Amino acid sequence: MNSFGLVFRCTTWGESHGKAVGCVIDGCPAGLEVQQSDIQKELDSDIPDSSLGTPRKEKNRFEILSGMLDNITLGSPICIMIHNRENHKEDYERIRHYYRPGHAEFTFHKRYGIYDPYGGGRASGRESIARLAAGAVAKKLLHSHKITFNSQVEELAGIDCSSKEGFEAAKRKCLEISENGDSTGGIVSLNISGLPAGVGGPVFNKLHSRIMYALSTIGGVKGVESGLGITAARMTGSDFNDPFGISGDQILPVSNNAGGVLGGISTGLDLNFRLAIKPTPSIFMPQKTVNWMTKTEESLLLHGRFDKNFAPRVAPIAEAMAALVLADQMILSGYINPVRFEPWQDQ
Repeated sequence: MNSFGLVFRCTTWGESHGKAVGCVIDGCPAGLEVQQSDIQKELDSDIPDSSLGTPRKEKNRFEILSGMLDNITLGSPICIMIHNRENHKEDYERIRHYYRPGHAEFTFHKRYGIYDPYGGGRASGRESIARLAAGAVAKKLLHSHKITFNSQVEELAGIDCSSKEGFEAAKRKCLEISENGDSTGGIVSLNISGLPAGVGGPVFNKLHSRIMYALSTIGGVKGVESGLGITAARMTGSDFNDPFGISGDQILPVSNNAGGVLGGISTGLDLNFRLAIKPTPSIFMPQKTVNWMTKTEESLLLHGRFDKNFAPRVAPIAEAMAALVLADQMILSGYINPVRFEPWQDQ
């Protein structure tokens, strides 16, 4: 449950208010150059908008404990550790026996008989910083193939963010709602360019299914669409089907309603996804809950540092998770040597 991938595998570890969080990447070919700045750039994207993100200000300084020599991968497991410097366990002492509505304490307690009450433990958004670190390595592996990622916030608090004016209006709405102690959600889009045709597999290894699963593991993601998604259900086959044509010496679909995948295998066109993100569950309003120690129903009012809207934070994590899938699938599809990194040469 803490590991992801078939050949290029990522394991994340650590809790929200523990000493550190991190990742172990296994299956990365030897000979790949990964600069410290490549990883730090991804970690710095953790809170794209400070006015909406959590006041918890982690510098996200990291250490590479294994798997690299002089910024070159060795082919052995790569362990990256990011220290937690701004953990405030005292914020949670008062409520350690309460199930917070919208959080995972209740289900973790039912599953394991014990849970970390400090900031959500493994279920915290803090866990995702390890995904960003692993995604940095995956992106560097894919960079030679000119595969690029572009995530955008499409909607916040029900307001379209496709323009700068729209985004500012949406942000004002989020801040206005947060002043009353409440929170909001949003929609994030992800576009992936440069993936060659023939990556993925049919039936249970469908490329878009692998990516959709990966995206759905991000905390707070409640829905994922591929291509036109739900809109396709309202179309006719003649409108939805992508015709084929010739571009240069290549045969390609002329349109891309399918979102870059047919039969679970990439077409060579862009991959497109949309993610629905729920409102931040931590709100500054009285909520009905139970103290499981005393078995009493009580009203809970939280205190602490929480995102007003964490949808913008999901965007870079979505890129990281998609990169992990594609690094794995590019190896499985024969585009990347699993043992020794070889820069791709256009044929």
